[in-house]
Amino acid sequence: MKSRHATTCFFLISLIVLSTPPKTSHAQELPKRTLTAIPVGDEVIEIDGLLNERLWQTGAAATQFIQQEPHVGTDAKAVSVVRMAYDAQYLYIGALLNDPEPDAVQADERQEDGLFDRSDSFAVLIDSYHDHQNAFFFETNPLSAVSDALVSQEGTQVNRDWDGSWRVSARRTPTGWSAEFRIPFETLRFRPGDAQTWGVQFRRRVPHLKEISFWNPLTSEQDFFEISRSGHLEGIEPTQRIRPLIIKPYVKESYQKDTTTGNDRSDTEFDGGMDFRYRFRTNLTLDLTYNTDFAETEVDRFQANLTRFPLFFPEKREFFLEGKGYYDFGLSGRVQPFFSRRIGLINREAIPILGGGKMSGKVGPYGIGTLFMKTESEHGNPGERFGVFRLSRDLGLRSNIGMIATGRKDPDNPHKETLGFDGVFAPNQYLSTNAFWLSSDSSDPTEQGEASFGEITWRDPFWRIQLNHLRIDEDFDPALGFVQQTDLRETYGYVDIRPQPEGGIVREYGFKTEITYQTDDRGGFLYQSNYNRFQADFRSGDFLLISVDPQRERPEEFDIRPGITIPQRTYEYTHTNIYFSSDTRRPLSSIVSLLWGGYYGGRRTSLDIILTTAPREGVKVGAGWEIDWIRLPQGDFSAQILSADIAWSLSNRLLLQGLFQWDKEENSTAANLRLSWEYYERSWFYFIINPAHQRDGNTLSILTKITFQWEPL
Repeated sequence: MKSRHATTCFFLISLIVLSTPPKTSHAQELPKRTLTAIPVGDEVIEIDGLLNERLWQTGAAATQFIQQEPHVGTDAKAVSVVRMAYDAQYLYIGALLNDPEPDAVQADERQEDGLFDRSDSFAVLIDSYHDHQNAFFFETNPLSAVSDALVSQEGTQVNRDWDGSWRVSARRTPTGWSAEFRIPFETLRFRPGDAQTWGVQFRRRVPHLKEISFWNPLTSEQDFFEISRSGHLEGIEPTQRIRPLIIKPYVKESYQKDTTTGNDRSDTEFDGGMDFRYRFRTNLTLDLTYNTDFAETEVDRFQANLTRFPLFFPEKREFFLEGKGYYDFGLSGRVQPFFSRRIGLINREAIPILGGGKMSGKVGPYGIGTLFMKTESEHGNPGERFGVFRLSRDLGLRSNIGMIATGRKDPDNPHKETLGFDGVFAPNQYLSTNAFWLSSDSSDPTEQGEASFGEITWRDPFWRIQLNHLRIDEDFDPALGFVQQTDLRETYGYVDIRPQPEGGIVREYGFKTEITYQTDDRGGFLYQSNYNRFQADFRSGDFLLISVDPQRERPEEFDIRPGITIPQRTYEYTHTNIYFSSDTRRPLSSIVSLLWGGYYGGRRTSLDIILTTAPREGVKVGAGWEIDWIRLPQGDFSAQILSADIAWSLSNRLLLQGLFQWDKEENSTAANLRLSWEYYERSWFYFIINPAHQRDGNTLSILTKITFQWEPL
């Protein structure tokens, strides 16, 4: 009764806050650089990267980019001149990117959504709502490769799996290179009205100078995706939003052969389905799906589990990634009331989704996300219904409050619901606080629990200080979410200082100490850590980290491997870690991590090595080796995973990918071979082969899938 009374009070208070009119965020902003958009008028802009149209020569321009690396606060050596223009349908960006050494301009990636960490690149961040919470990210390199993302929660969530509809063309010039963007207004979400003010930020990366520069300057601890630190774009007058309806049908044919557990069967399937999207004038987007299919989704990478907690695998399915920021709540990978992999996946096995829909977007200061899905009955799993409602409200600059409600129901189990509230308050550019409260409920009165979290953070160019507390009841079970550990009370804090010498080979040092202390709900000790770290961020782009982590732990008895049981008692041990990453812009870059120390009364040594190279333009090759040697009084074991992947972009629309994985402990091998061809704008042809070998047999799947995007209105 006490819990329900607290829930009611909190809900009423939240309604009052959510309904109050917002203070204008403009009054709270520090002075920023401003760029005025150029009306195109009768001129025609051809997206060829040449920048030979008149308006690219005479209009207002963003110049004087400022370094963040290697010398924060100084003028960029590579001079950039950027203009923005608009007509009734499109937003245009023209970037002239001069270089003191034009022949040193480099690019080797054509793959869509690449990180471009080995290429010269130019990126733009557009806050079209000007709410300092959500933005669109677009980036290219001299090969006209495209990368985009949805950014939400003031840059804490970056969804790179989002794919917008836009075009870019880039080319080398005698003085460096240039790029020309065309972004449909329908790709962006914004409030109706003339003479709008948007947030905008530009980033330029020049590998051979080790230089990263921004139009609106950032200090060393600030990040490009921190939307509130963008400059202003004035004068935008989008007169119409065209083609609100998108219909995307698909057809697929698949072949599967399975010889595991004594089976020897094969199946051929022909299927089809359809997705619909409608953009309302209120800036809400409705997505409907029928006979949903995710066969082209990239496979999960193998992971070795050396803990007693479940592994976390990220969402990769396009339908759930679109508009993901409107549903985010909680601590990713630890406690989330909504984790979309709970829909259509059970133990990482796909369950057919009959269909569903969602509506998301921004209406004034409100962010809205609603979702309903239904799965089919298969392999003894009953058909289930899933529902989510998420509402957030901006409160001035970088602050917001919100709530979430989720539900899950199947015919054989009680209806389970989760209700939560969260808020972020950032009174100035250095201080921020955030908190959430969650309650899981069920038609079974014995299955009720709560979780709560509060955090305060200070971050300036020298100091980074954080303190938080997390509480998760033993009975907390969000049926549509993810919880790593229940029956937990955790207090965590750190102090991190970042001195920056004016000269020398090190750009920034880091000295950090953090403390974690955990108990159960009754105050019984669970875990303690006193982690200490030294790091050096070199001007060369290399990075070195050395840490020492004394730990104390009292786990419940659990099986770490079949036949190897960790008994319940208090263990004390220390982990030492050396981590090194070389500059990714080198012909061969590497990440090497070596950890050693105690492990539940025994010893652990872990080695991770990742190598990446780009032997030619459009080709990227990587390899990884992860091995853990465990020595215990109850028995020894080792976990070893090898992986290799290659991405070969034959053009900006045609990509060949291969991923090969081997897990020694599970005696399993798997490959994922993919051909992706964008034969028409946002319309794809896929050909995928997935052979796998397990301990008890082999499987093989071959898939051909075609999607077509049609915009009838």
